[in-house]
Amino acid sequence: MDNKRTILSVDDSPINNKLIEAYFRRDYIVISKEGGQQALDWLNDNIPDVILLDIMMPVMDGIEVLEKIQLNERLKEIPVIMVSAKTEMESIKATLSLGAQDYVKKPIDFTELQTKVLIAFQINEQKQEISKYKSYYDIHQGMIHAGRIQRSILPDAENFRRLFSKSFIINLPKHVVSGDFYWIQQNFHKKNIGLFDCTGHGVPAAMLTVMGQMELHTLSQNGNEISAEHVFPLLSQKFSRILNTSSDTYTQYDGMDGLFCSIYPQEHILEFVGAKRSLVLIRKTSAPLKCNNETIEAKDSSGEYSLFEIQGDRNSIGKESEFAEFTIKKVETQVGDRIFLYTDGITDQLGGQQLKTLKKKQFYDKLLTVQSKSINLQKSDIFNWFESWKENNEQTDDILIIGIEL
Repeated sequence: MDNKRTILSVDDSPINNKLIEAYFRRDYIVISKEGGQQALDWLNDNIPDVILLDIMMPVMDGIEVLEKIQLNERLKEIPVIMVSAKTEMESIKATLSLGAQDYVKKPIDFTELQTKVLIAFQINEQKQEISKYKSYYDIHQGMIHAGRIQRSILPDAENFRRLFSKSFIINLPKHVVSGDFYWIQQNFHKKNIGLFDCTGHGVPAAMLTVMGQMELHTLSQNGNEISAEHVFPLLSQKFSRILNTSSDTYTQYDGMDGLFCSIYPQEHILEFVGAKRSLVLIRKTSAPLKCNNETIEAKDSSGEYSLFEIQGDRNSIGKESEFAEFTIKKVETQVGDRIFLYTDGITDQLGGQQLKTLKKKQFYDKLLTVQSKSINLQKSDIFNWFESWKENNEQTDDILIIGIEL
């Protein structure tokens, strides 16, 4: 008996349906329909686990199909993910207000789509478990909305690509909301990027991410430059003041690990500061890396490529490091260098035949093996490798990985 989940793909383009079938058919049963009425006729006798629904279709568009699904008591609990080239904010708001769970822009980033399908399955399973407890259900719906709000205050994907045209982001929350976040800023002579991992995961960690992002926005208001030298002490002081205004001792250890880079493209310099996080740089060379006028030997190498690990400090960002100094590392870069920023969720993941943590060495080995591909194409390889390692085990922690070619 086949226990595979079923995906219904509704798109008037046969090519798009074929692409979706090809990508998902190994793990799911994929049913394709090229029109809204065809889909509704099929739904009369079938219940898929998720619906991928295009907006712009002739005769009956995706919004009308979504309205009919939501009016049907038997169908309205099926997660619907809109997949469309229609990217105006009003269209996105309209579909979400009508009951769509999420939205994916065309051309389709299949890693993003697969992530959202997996989240849809997770949300639906949790909804089924708690649907008889109305108050719990309302809380869960609130979390879904909170997840959307949290994603909306992350840097816009298009802005990120404009700043770092050769790059990828893998963002996999353990729950609906995440304790990992990233932040970017551009000045006329440098580009800043920070990656942060807040204490814990779920709702408490997500609240800390909002604090961190709001403070970074405050620091950068009115065109103010944020320097790698000062950003962590300022964040530590802010966390200390906000979280320690009462006698509650439970928050005194809350804070963030993270790393922050200021990239100077013209000078070929990268300034790095880390709080319990390291920066990975991969270069097509066998020569050592110059950092703070000293040399760093490669941690690992494979063929033409060498992987360098630039260590951060042992302090976290928070009360305990309110008055700590963080070490600035100045790295001499070259055109074509690739840097990787990541939180520890990837290396803490349980999986494999012996159900062990993935470990940093395995992750670094994987990074080296994909360097023959352009950095934009590495995302899918890393994501699929991670999913293969995890198998059916629960995700251990929030995961965030960013790769950038300088």
